[in-house]
Amino acid sequence: MRYEADRDSAMPPEPSATPPDAARSPWARVVLWLGVLGIVTGGALLALRQCSHGIGENVATLARAFRQGTVKEEFLSSAVKLEGANRYQVATLQEHEVFRRTETDSLVWGIIPLPAIVVQADLPVEYGYFVELERNQWEFQQEGGTILVYPPRLAPGTPAPDVSRLTYYTLEGRVWQDDKGVRERLQGTMTKELRARAVEHVPLVREMARERVRKFIEDWLLRTFRDAGDFQVKVIFPEERPVEQSDGPKLVPKTTE
Repeated sequence: MRYEADRDSAMPPEPSATPPDAARSPWARVVLWLGVLGIVTGGALLALRQCSHGIGENVATLARAFRQGTVKEEFLSSAVKLEGANRYQVATLQEHEVFRRTETDSLVWGIIPLPAIVVQADLPVEYGYFVELERNQWEFQQEGGTILVYPPRLAPGTPAPDVSRLTYYTLEGRVWQDDKGVRERLQGTMTKELRARAVEHVPLVREMARERVRKFIEDWLLRTFRDAGDFQVKVIFPEERPVEQSDGPKLVPKTTE
């Protein structure tokens, strides 16, 4: 029995079992997650760099477009698609127009003159103005940080009178005189007169049209060119351009000897 006791005491103790969780080091998890995060981040940065590089290649600059002479063609092509027509309406004007007609008559082959009949008509009218989107009528120039735009002349559309509010007044004439014929003849001249007045009213809408054209072009530039914000747009209509003097022969006054 003693021998067995000594043998048992001489044998090394058996190692205790280690829990599974304690066998794994927490630093291993950290290193693993850092590796995964590095891979994901690297891939994202690479994709972003490639995307940015592609965008830089595809987005044109306004300065380059001017050097290549493509600004006008690109603008007009885009404008026609946006408007769905070859013209762009830039202004409207509401006016209350007054028309007047005076007629005289006589009796007995002109021997006895009759009092004159004066008829007046009041008519609300809406005028519309546009510019043509034709390639040969536009011009773009760059002067430093300013884009000079030369559109065609403002053109009036067909006037739109509100005939439901047409009102007649007989300003002069006797009660026994018939003014119906005078009113009908006055109305017959209104269409031609409205077209003439539409042209006369162009100065009233020029600044409105200038701002509309400027904003239209500026918005297109900002959508199309990445450096468009560095430029200002100035619109100059044909009648505002300086008249170029001819270099032809000039008359020299004679000198008396």
